[in-house]
Amino acid sequence: MAATTTYDIAVKGDPKSKKLGDCPFCHRALLTLEEKKASYDKTYISFDNKPKWLFEVNPEGSVPVMKVLDDGKWVVGSGDIADYLEDQIPEPSLGKAEDQTKVASGILPKFVQFLTADKADEAEKQKALETELDELNKFLEGNGPYLGGDKFIAADAALSPKLHHIDVAAKALKGYSIPSSLTAVHTYIQKVASRPSWKATQYSDDFVIAGWKGKMKS
Repeated sequence: MAATTTYDIAVKGDPKSKKLGDCPFCHRALLTLEEKKASYDKTYISFDNKPKWLFEVNPEGSVPVMKVLDDGKWVVGSGDIADYLEDQIPEPSLGKAEDQTKVASGILPKFVQFLTADKADEAEKQKALETELDELNKFLEGNGPYLGGDKFIAADAALSPKLHHIDVAAKALKGYSIPSSLTAVHTYIQKVASRPSWKATQYSDDFVIAGWKGKMKS
């Protein structure tokens, strides 16, 4: 049953075209809303022209931030939004990420280090990223197909957008693909991408590539 409370969530995107941007943290919050079958609207925030009200809600100016429409409460950050929704909409239960596996918790920082590495350090940084991917693959082999076994959980909503960014951007910008030997990781990516919640919250791979390209050393 859909939640009676409705929400408005501010996410990275184009206010004019209403196209969703490439933020993995916004994606996490949107996946949670979709999995919870919550009733919500999106407010798109251009990172080139952030509105004044966003800084009043969150001095850091980051998104996502979510407004609870029936009482005006603001919830800031993807983790707090996920936990708030778990408390407010207990079913279907996703649990809370902090209470779940921390496998591959360092995967995004390792990817950033690989992406921005000088040529001299690239092989070392690639190896560090693959260590995280290997750890994830081993966990999924024994516990998958999701981090919660047969059940998609809060930790999946947190990890899967990051893994998607790695899969897309590493291939396009570094010519690097997640090794085919990591079959459990590839199965995981495919299974998450087939979920209705993912299909409802997709954004262009071109946005992902452009976003990460801007972070690379020239």
